[in-house]
Amino acid sequence: MNNLYKELKPTLIIVGIICLVTILLQFYYTGSITGNNLGKSLLYNVYYGVPLSLVNGYFFDYLNKYVAWEVYPKRRALLGVVGSIFVTMLTLLILNLILWVYIRGLSYSVLWNMENRDFYIIALVITIIVSVTIHAIGFFQEIQKERKVSQLLREEKMASELSALRNQVDPHFLFNSFNVLSGLIDEDTEKAQDFLTGLSKIYRYVLEQRNDNTSSVKDELEFAQKYLNLQQMRFENCIEINTEIGYDSLKKKIPSLSLQLLLENAIKHNGFSEAMPLKISIKEEGNVLIVSNNIQKRSNIETSAGLGLQNISDRYALLKEGKIVIDATDHEFTVKLPLI
Repeated sequence: MNNLYKELKPTLIIVGIICLVTILLQFYYTGSITGNNLGKSLLYNVYYGVPLSLVNGYFFDYLNKYVAWEVYPKRRALLGVVGSIFVTMLTLLILNLILWVYIRGLSYSVLWNMENRDFYIIALVITIIVSVTIHAIGFFQEIQKERKVSQLLREEKMASELSALRNQVDPHFLFNSFNVLSGLIDEDTEKAQDFLTGLSKIYRYVLEQRNDNTSSVKDELEFAQKYLNLQQMRFENCIEINTEIGYDSLKKKIPSLSLQLLLENAIKHNGFSEAMPLKISIKEEGNVLIVSNNIQKRSNIETSAGLGLQNISDRYALLKEGKIVIDATDHEFTVKLPLI
């Protein structure tokens, strides 16, 4: 019963539209509408329109159930067109048989006379045009649907991978900060306390960026400065930083915590003192942020997980916003970050 109601509703709409078109055509060609002609026309439209619409509706439902668009789109389109033509012509033949032979009492030969053969040819052409059009639209809609689903899956996969990369940074940041804290505890407990207080404040930024793939250059610079201030509690005047960033570039973005990772790498892999400080430069050039530092290799480099540069590179790859460029000489290490 529910299926009948489901098919009957669009059927009545289609038949209603056909009837309206018939009335308008009759008025256009004759200039008037007579009750007798109008009644016959409406009766024929209902007699042919309702069964044909219902039969095709049930046929399409059957195909959708057993030959789904999303699984077999080409097969569904081909079977839909051929099957629709077949059931339409068969239904027309049955309707004509009922009307002309059983109701009007004419002989079976009337079904095949020249006038009715023209009727079948016209009906066949109309059916082919309508069926092909409907299935072309359906095929196009299915392709668009598949593209949307595919795009959604790609976005979900990218979001998942970016989340995993961000989750790498959090424990990495804490691990290295605790290493610094451990060194301060042995050297100066009061500084260690100040360091721990500062660490808790700047880690709030890390937590705030947990759900953001990118941050503005302005925010990243401010965080980088806080991070360096924290490091200078241990290294005092051994680290110098110089920034040259235009106002417009401050509004642009880079992957969150990128600058902190680069600064961390520079501190970890280089030796420095007040006499030979670590000099870090952050500047813009075109649409690129350039982060460089002088190289003063340490003899006892800490064990590195190799997370920093690879993490940044992977996030740029997922965001599809260009590639980082790494340039290392005997005297300087440079990383170029595309601005987003």
